[in-house]
Amino acid sequence: MKFKSGAFGVALVAALATSSLTACGGSSDAGADGVLTVSYSEEVADQLPLWIASEAGYFKEQGLTVKLIKLDSNQGYPALISGQTQLASMGGSQIVAGTAAGGEVKVLAALTPVLPYQIYANVPTAAQLKGKKIGYTTKSGSQYIGTLLALKKLGISPSEVNLVPLGSVTNVNNALLAKTIDASATHPPASLKFEDAGLHMVMDMAKEKIPNINVGISSTSDYLKDHPDVVGKFMAGLKKGFDRERADEAYSTKILGAHLGVTDQRALDATWKYYSTEVLTDPPVATVDQLKSSQQSLEGSVNGVDKVDLASLIDSSFVDKAFGSK
Repeated sequence: MKFKSGAFGVALVAALATSSLTACGGSSDAGADGVLTVSYSEEVADQLPLWIASEAGYFKEQGLTVKLIKLDSNQGYPALISGQTQLASMGGSQIVAGTAAGGEVKVLAALTPVLPYQIYANVPTAAQLKGKKIGYTTKSGSQYIGTLLALKKLGISPSEVNLVPLGSVTNVNNALLAKTIDASATHPPASLKFEDAGLHMVMDMAKEKIPNINVGISSTSDYLKDHPDVVGKFMAGLKKGFDRERADEAYSTKILGAHLGVTDQRALDATWKYYSTEVLTDPPVATVDQLKSSQQSLEGSVNGVDKVDLASLIDSSFVDKAFGSK
């Protein structure tokens, strides 16, 4: 596979040669029928259907051995295209940028089809954000795209604020609580801490229903071609995880608490309600509109991203079969 020149292409090749290979372990069983390594980038509630499907045994019911591993957002895509993982739960920005660099990855399902962020600030109105420090994770993450789109929706140019990269969701949240930044895009359960600290929610993006693949299930074209039955079984297991999240609050919050390290039941209940009622859609079909925000946000920073055919990045056949049409 050849990769185009540009910052993303260089980073992609470098990452392939280093961290992603080590992080994934290089198991000789990886990619065999029924054996899957699946990555996800953050311990966030967007991943709940995946966690439930794994821990409730729904993948095992399909005859699959699925190993979930956490990889930073800049490592997930290189690990996928190198074959170290077979599927990945990642944002649309990684898919669009990777395609511009020469990768061949398809989005199979949109677990988070809208931007699931709330903008919290230490000022009471959006207009007062001008000139303030706004924290974000990394430019390869969906939280950054959410931040840019929130500013656009609020009528604020990125040049009118000070955007501060902080590396991870945890770092962003801690910085806002410590008031070393003035605002950030966040979501439950962290948002409850901001409310308790007297910060102000100036926008709820989920209610705006802004389309975006914040988290989606993806795989390479080659793996889909060679292992359609395995991917179909994976999606059938994921469907059961998806359904249980919506129907079983007690079990869902138990899984959330374990992964997020949260024991406050009020926060867990609020998180489950937010995702199950405001964020999830059934079926979780990926659309071109959900990828457009990623493409637009990456223009100017990733070579060739404006030429990417977004429709060609979507394969809904596995969702259609597992979830059925609505």
